[in-house]
Amino acid sequence: MKQSKLAAERRIQVCACLVIAFILLAVHFVIPDFYGTLLTLTMAGNVQGLTDYILSFGYGAMAMSILMILLTNMTGLPSLPFLIVNGLIFGLVPGIVVSWIGEVLGNITGFIVMRTVFRDFAGRLIAKNKRLNRIDSYSSFRNVLIARSLPYTPNVLLTALMASSSVSFADHALATFIGKLPAVAIEVLFGHDLVYIRENADRLLAVLILCLAGYGVYRWKKKCR
Repeated sequence: MKQSKLAAERRIQVCACLVIAFILLAVHFVIPDFYGTLLTLTMAGNVQGLTDYILSFGYGAMAMSILMILLTNMTGLPSLPFLIVNGLIFGLVPGIVVSWIGEVLGNITGFIVMRTVFRDFAGRLIAKNKRLNRIDSYSSFRNVLIARSLPYTPNVLLTALMASSSVSFADHALATFIGKLPAVAIEVLFGHDLVYIRENADRLLAVLILCLAGYGVYRWKKKCR
């Protein structure tokens, strides 16, 4: 029974990888310069260049922004410039929603690919390494939720760690769906308000104090256990 369940899960993952590969190839044929432009502007942190490029797609700007964030989360490229750009182009609330969708899709897609390709190798590595074994023991919905809720964390590194752990696909997907919302909201808000700091200095300071207070409470509760 267990073997048939694992086989079914593997088939689903392989099919998902094939669909992802097809979509990526389709993007290349429809927009030949897309990946080159994405890499160049992202590595340079060129916020103005990203803004102009996303706006060049007109009514498809939101969809293209989601695709770009998805790809950066899959490949390890920095996604923060896109979050800042989304807040500036679409406004705070729409920018947060667009960025959140892109981050969730990117993290889940990366998880599927990494688990499908590297799961067997990672499983053997974890079994042999005591330190990785201890890390794997924290692979639960709650811990994934906390990790995904933290802003400015390296998404691809977290995804790789979770994909090589024993956390289930459903737990990872749900924890990512919930956890990325506060993380993205903070990143978009900070990026937006730093650009327009004269108009939003009070709000930026208030959110910063709130974040520090929340972190302090979390550390205090953890210490008291």
